[in-house]
Amino acid sequence: MSEQPPVPPATRVFWCERVTYRTMEADEIAEVSRRVALDPAGAIRFIRLEVRALAAGLPPLERHRALSWVDGGGCVGAIGALHRGEPCGLSLSHQGAWIEWTVRPGSGSPAGAGDPLPVWPPG
Repeated sequence: MSEQPPVPPATRVFWCERVTYRTMEADEIAEVSRRVALDPAGAIRFIRLEVRALAAGLPPLERHRALSWVDGGGCVGAIGALHRGEPCGLSLSHQGAWIEWTVRPGSGSPAGAGDPLPVWPPG
């Protein structure tokens, strides 16, 4: 009988997801991307980096809204929500598509314990 290595305990993680719909009506999913972050700041960094990458291609009003969230109170409020155990997210229209980012607190295995999703390092 071989001895099994101990199973690491579940830790608090933050499940990050980006869903891109083909149209503004959000009727057909074009792409889904998922990541796991180890802390609230890392989870929000996932959204901030992607929104910044898209910002140049957004119409002026949507760009202003997106960058206000990224650089202002939106991301601060989102980090606060995650610390309280609440989900958060952001939605944008981009070149006729609709993109939604969501982050949900949860539990999971620590990095390296067989988690198939990419893990973002702490904040």
